[in-house]
Amino acid sequence: LDAELSYVRNDVVNHYALSFNLLIPSETNNLHFSWHAKSKASGHNFCVEYKLGFQVDNPMAMAVPQANISLQGEVPRTLSVFRVELSCTGRLDSEITILMQLNLTINLSKNITVLNFKRRKMCYRKHEPEVKSPASDKNSSKAIFDPVNAAPTTSTRVFYISVGVCCAVIFLVAIILAVLHLHSMKRIELDDSISDSSSSQGLSQPSTQTTQYLRADTPNNATPVTSKCYPTLRIEKNDLKSVTLMEAKAKVKDIAISRERITLKDVLQEGTFGRIFLGILIEEKDPSKEKQVFVKTVK
Repeated sequence: LDAELSYVRNDVVNHYALSFNLLIPSETNNLHFSWHAKSKASGHNFCVEYKLGFQVDNPMAMAVPQANISLQGEVPRTLSVFRVELSCTGRLDSEITILMQLNLTINLSKNITVLNFKRRKMCYRKHEPEVKSPASDKNSSKAIFDPVNAAPTTSTRVFYISVGVCCAVIFLVAIILAVLHLHSMKRIELDDSISDSSSSQGLSQPSTQTTQYLRADTPNNATPVTSKCYPTLRIEKNDLKSVTLMEAKAKVKDIAISRERITLKDVLQEGTFGRIFLGILIEEKDPSKEKQVFVKTVK
């Protein structure tokens, strides 16, 4: 401060001066006090002891003031100056009330003189400037890389990318399997339709050429039929295309067996297109005689 203010002069305390609560400019961080103890004319041992203390009403805005002298001791006998530091924390904006208390005692007497110095100061919050990385030119800038904060973000991003790739691969494999399944089903249906069409066309078209068939021995032939050999008729696949339905019935008439003569029992084997049964065949000439036969059916 530009002005000087005396609080004690000629052993008299200036209570009027102590009553002022002076406002300290916000840019002022130090207060200076001048003091000394005058010796008496008697020349006996004379000393003034002091005790110094500080108090602020908002420690969040201002730290406890610090002095460059000890908080307890003896007042110097020569004129001296001590400094009190008033530093704001910069955390918030607030007006701070500071109280500095100085207790004086003469020659260890019980008479204590208390001096209370009141001050006020405005503290403001500090706005930290944004840290900007140096740019190589005016049009480009480089981001600040923080490995501590960037590590979780990078690991999380890698995790989500891995999950997405796995889901995409599974979805692609499922699509490929579905396409292959549909393709195989269509091929089976096409083969069945071609086979049915060829058979129906072969049976419906009239015979345009002479075909020779091989007929197995029948009961009417001279060769006897044993219990393990039964009449069969072999027809080549290519010959079916030129045989009509009536001609086919005529060819197998001699070896045809009536349905009433066969009794189906257990299923021995079962495939995709047919079954093989164990059956009982009743003799045509002697119904009291039975034989075991194998019967193949088509689904």
